[in-house]
Amino acid sequence: HVYKDVTEEKSFHFFQGLVGSGRMHSFPTLLPGSLRAGLWAMLTFPLIRRRAWRGVGDLKFETYLRFRDLYREYDYAFIGDNGQGDLYAGERMLAESLSRPGA
Repeated sequence: HVYKDVTEEKSFHFFQGLVGSGRMHSFPTLLPGSLRAGLWAMLTFPLIRRRAWRGVGDLKFETYLRFRDLYREYDYAFIGDNGQGDLYAGERMLAESLSRPGA
């Protein structure tokens, strides 16, 4: 996807500079979204407003769960970049983590 290549390359260079200068101790992992979910949200936003981004938020949450299940030994920080489902995804991540035993 062209749009992902452009935006992810910009992010990659930004974080590469932070790690290279010692301002960040490790390189973050960027979890990709979905062009289909984003297009659907943009097309339906004029009709259903904020609810249009719920599917994008669900996808971000599900992607996080799959990644977390692969690397259970790590802690995670979620940083949303544009508000497109980020708040909803973050709320789901928080609720899920508080419902786990030992959380």
